Amino acid sequence: MSHPQPHELYRPLELAFEGTAVIPADRTPLTLRARHVESVVERVVAGFWDGGTTYRVRFAPDLEGEWSYTSQSEDAALAGHAGNFLVGRGSERGPVRVADRFHFAHADGTPFRPVGGTAYNWLHQNEPLFSDTLDALAGARFNKLRFMVFPQGGGYIEHIPTLMPFENADGHWDVTRPVPAFFQRLDRAVELLGERGIQADVLIYNAYDRGQFGLDALTEQEDAVYLRYLVARLAAYPHVWWSLCNEFDQLERPADRWDRTGALLAQIDPYDHLRSIHNWIELYDNNQPWVTHASIQNGAATTEFGRANLYRDVYGKPVVLDEIKYEGDIPERWGHLDAPQLVHQFWITTVAGCYASHGESFVTSSGSLHMVEGGALRGESPARLAFLRGILDDIDGAGLDPIDKWDDPRYVAGIPRRVYLQYLGRSAPATWSFRLPIGVPGERPQPGDRFQVDVIDTWNMTVTPVGRLFILDDVQRNDAFDRSAAPVELPAGEALALRITRVED
Repeated sequence: MSHPQPHELYRPLELAFEGTAVIPADRTPLTLRARHVESVVERVVAGFWDGGTTYRVRFAPDLEGEWSYTSQSEDAALAGHAGNFLVGRGSERGPVRVADRFHFAHADGTPFRPVGGTAYNWLHQNEPLFSDTLDALAGARFNKLRFMVFPQGGGYIEHIPTLMPFENADGHWDVTRPVPAFFQRLDRAVELLGERGIQADVLIYNAYDRGQFGLDALTEQEDAVYLRYLVARLAAYPHVWWSLCNEFDQLERPADRWDRTGALLAQIDPYDHLRSIHNWIELYDNNQPWVTHASIQNGAATTEFGRANLYRDVYGKPVVLDEIKYEGDIPERWGHLDAPQLVHQFWITTVAGCYASHGESFVTSSGSLHMVEGGALRGESPARLAFLRGILDDIDGAGLDPIDKWDDPRYVAGIPRRVYLQYLGRSAPATWSFRLPIGVPGERPQPGDRFQVDVIDTWNMTVTPVGRLFILDDVQRNDAFDRSAAPVELPAGEALALRITRVED
């Protein structure tokens, strides 16, 4: 007797039903109650209308074994559907969530180190630009993309889409009448990112409408209708992150409205995806319980050591500097970094125990920018950021934390007594003498501990072992040294980092 192929753990299982009428999007058309037979764990997920009389529900099982399900709806044609299916482990690692307070990991425990890109208006581009963007992101080894659901208006916008998210009646968007073709396109965009190993950082509301489309004028109630529909469609995809808005403070909305919307998002997402909100000038209160990680714009936070890590201390959550200025050639102060400077700021972010996102603001042939429309990457930083991602992925642990954040003049990050990363800046000295900071908390280095050192050229993308071991012979309260070791000779003036790894006995 043959058995059906198990459905893969964490992957969306989509069920389609035919109803007898169109149920407005401000009411949940159907729900699915899924029950894990062995553990009696139950999950309730909302379905959505997808055109005509077709309704769908997407469910991502998070436990292996047998599941049963039953549909419920006010429409008798949608209610009472039941079935069973088996779930087995596959290649999917599951949603990314917060790990060890300041870092990220997939549901299966695999660490995730975001090195992301930005293309706000990518969803709305025609071919071949749409696919070229995917190829460019994957080729650069970016593993997260920030993009907007609603079309962007304002400067550097050269392509105006005709496909809009809602029906328009008498100049007003009817959020209870979503346009299925629009959201099917969004579905496919998210699916394609997942196929390329890229997390979809979905920017839900639009501060860049500039009055061009009117999608920035929705009421709080309309916001909620749209949010419920969006979550019903996308939440089952394991690689989704939610961002309420990019530069939220460009919209004239009171803080408590954002608070309520964020709380609603946390309530209705059955998969507890990562949730954030991104600022322009005014920082949001990222201590709000609905916020899983702080998404920060600050042009100066990563230009000097010791700044970005302060956000960790304030929020006690992972910090992603989603805008630290861009590599590009436009006159605006945020858009003309050269590649060495952007790479430098990524490394400062790294030893601050934080993460950063890339953006490219070279003017394209259309007159737009890559960070707006996407397409091929032109800068020199992406290859160096892919190299950095490789360094981060080699870390055996949740992530890098500042070792002695109280007063380490060298701003060394790492995992105490296991691995350390010291960034020497864009112009390294001629020599380096072995020293480790000692912080609290964490395991203290001990006399006799042995370490190997690799010299990392952050621009030329090389890793060169020093070729000799260092043995701690002087362990003080705040520092540990190998006093007997000769200094390490370095290529002075290069952009360098040092990786210091303990060698087990």
